[in-house]
Amino acid sequence: MDGLRAFKRIFAFLLAQAGLLLAGMIFHALEIVRHAPASLPVITEMLFGALTLMILRLAWPMASSSIELFWGTSVKLLVKRWMHPSLTIGAIACLVCAAVLAIGGGSEVALAVAQTIAVGAFLVPFAISCALLISAIRRLRAYRNGIGMMTANAGSAAGLQRAKASISSELGESETTVRPNPQGFTFAGLTSKPWHDAADFDWVAGFENSVDAITEEFERVNARYREGIRKYKYAGLDGGHWKSFQFVTRHRELTENAELCPITTSLLKTIPHYPSFRDAMFSILDGGGVIRPHRDVSNVFLTMHLPLIVPGNGFMEVAGLRKEWRKGEAMIFDSSYHHQAQNNADSPRVVLLVDFLHPELTEKEAAWVTASRL
Repeated sequence: MDGLRAFKRIFAFLLAQAGLLLAGMIFHALEIVRHAPASLPVITEMLFGALTLMILRLAWPMASSSIELFWGTSVKLLVKRWMHPSLTIGAIACLVCAAVLAIGGGSEVALAVAQTIAVGAFLVPFAISCALLISAIRRLRAYRNGIGMMTANAGSAAGLQRAKASISSELGESETTVRPNPQGFTFAGLTSKPWHDAADFDWVAGFENSVDAITEEFERVNARYREGIRKYKYAGLDGGHWKSFQFVTRHRELTENAELCPITTSLLKTIPHYPSFRDAMFSILDGGGVIRPHRDVSNVFLTMHLPLIVPGNGFMEVAGLRKEWRKGEAMIFDSSYHHQAQNNADSPRVVLLVDFLHPELTEKEAAWVTASRL
C-alpha cells in the first residue's frame, strides 16, 4: 500500500508532467516558427497553458507527505522552493499575455513575444522536472537494491516476522501498512507501537483471572437479550458478520447493558478514566467473518482484546504482525496502525473489546480528551 508502489506513483506523475510540459513547449515553439496571424487562437492557447500549469501546481501539494516519506525532506523542499513557484509564475505569465493580447490586439510581433513567454513558462518547470526525474531514477534503483538485500537476509531466517512484514509493506505487496495513521488527531509524545505487552497494565490481570465469569455473562446475554446484540457499524467495513453488545460508546456508559453484566462492568471500572472509552463491548465475529484492514484516526486510545470464545483457526493482525486469539490471554494493540481480523472457523469468535485511553496521558490530558470527545 505504501513504499515502492507509492514512490512509483510519484514517479509516474513526474514523468507525465515532464511529458506534458515538453509537449506544451514544443507546441508554442512551432507556433513561433509558423508566425500564426490570428490573435484569438493564441489567447485561447495562453489560457489553456495557464490552466495546465495551475492544475499541475495544485496537484503537487497532494503528494507532499509521500514525497517526504519515500523520497526525502530535501526533495520536498526542492519541490516547494522551485517547482511550486515556477508553475505559479508560468501560469501568471500566460494569463498576463492573454490579457495583453485581448486588450491590445495581436500584431505579429506581439504574438511571437507571447509564444516566446509561453515557451519559457513551460521550460523552467520542465528543467526542474528533468532534474527530479534523474534523482527519482537513482532513488528507485537504491530502493530496489536495498529491498532486495533485506529480502535475501529476511527470507531464509526464522524469527524475522517484523522484518518480513516491514519489507512486504515497503514493496506494497501487503494489504496493510506498518505505519500508524497520519490522518485524524494525533497526540504528541505518546509511545507508538503496533502491539503492547499486556503485562505492563496492572488491571489486565483482573480480566484474565475472571475470564470464565465474563464468558458466562456473555452467554447469558446471548441467550436472553439478543436484541442488544447488533451489527457493529464501521465506515468502509461491509457485511453483517461483525456484531457487538456495547457497554460504553464514545465516553458514554450504556447503563442498561452495563447492569446486565455486573462482573464485566466492575472490571471495566478498574481501567483508568472509565468510562472515557471509545468502545467497550462484547465483539462477535461470525464464523468465516473477515474484518478487512483499516485504521482508526487517533493515537489517544489503545485496544484490548480479551478472548472469551475462541473456536480456533483465527487471528488478529496489526501492522503486518499476526497473533492468534487464545482464551483468557489479553492482547493490547494500537488501532491507529492498520489492523485486521479473521475467523476461519465455522462458529463465532467472541472477545471483550475495550478502547481505553493511552496510559501516558496525564490526568489533565485525559480530562481534555474526554471533554473534546475524541
